[in-house]
Amino acid sequence: MSVEKVLLIRHGETDFNRERRLQGVMEIPLNERGREQAAAVARYLKGRSIDALYTSPILRAQETAEIIGERIGLPPHGDKRLREIEFGIFEGHSFAEVERRFPAAHRNWSTGYIAYKAPKGESRQDVQRRMRAAWDDLTAHLDHRTIAIVTHGSAIAIFLGSMYALLPDTAIKNTSITTLRRREEIWEILGFAQTPHLNGRGES
Repeated sequence: MSVEKVLLIRHGETDFNRERRLQGVMEIPLNERGREQAAAVARYLKGRSIDALYTSPILRAQETAEIIGERIGLPPHGDKRLREIEFGIFEGHSFAEVERRFPAAHRNWSTGYIAYKAPKGESRQDVQRRMRAAWDDLTAHLDHRTIAIVTHGSAIAIFLGSMYALLPDTAIKNTSITTLRRREEIWEILGFAQTPHLNGRGES
């Protein structure tokens, strides 16, 4: 039997998250709050039936996955297809700075056109293709019923946007969990961007 349930987990907070700076593929570590969030989600997942743990190899996701893995007794397996979207020239800048410094590129990106690439970056369509390839490979595993995937906010949103015509209008916060279950021929969303492990603490 192939995978029946997937937990998509966003990484913990970084200083760039707090400053609302675009990180993309930059190697930014978790801050103290992010480590606390990762520990909280790890405690929440302890004792749940999870057969394998996969992660984006980008530092903030890798650190989150290592904290989770230590708690639940599973080594995280890196897969570069799970990395965040490459924002190119936007990376390292705040949203306001991007709009001010790169007005034409910002305007094009803001249209939502999935094939548009910011200079030196990748398109939403690129992300959908590699994330879907990873999804198909990981969910086809015959020895696993439930897997957890630690990845990134934009990557999750872009990927799910390729699977569903409508998504909940809920922010994908740090260490939030989106749970999907296979039912016959479809995947259904059981919970979207949930943070029961935070209980109002460390939420961002």
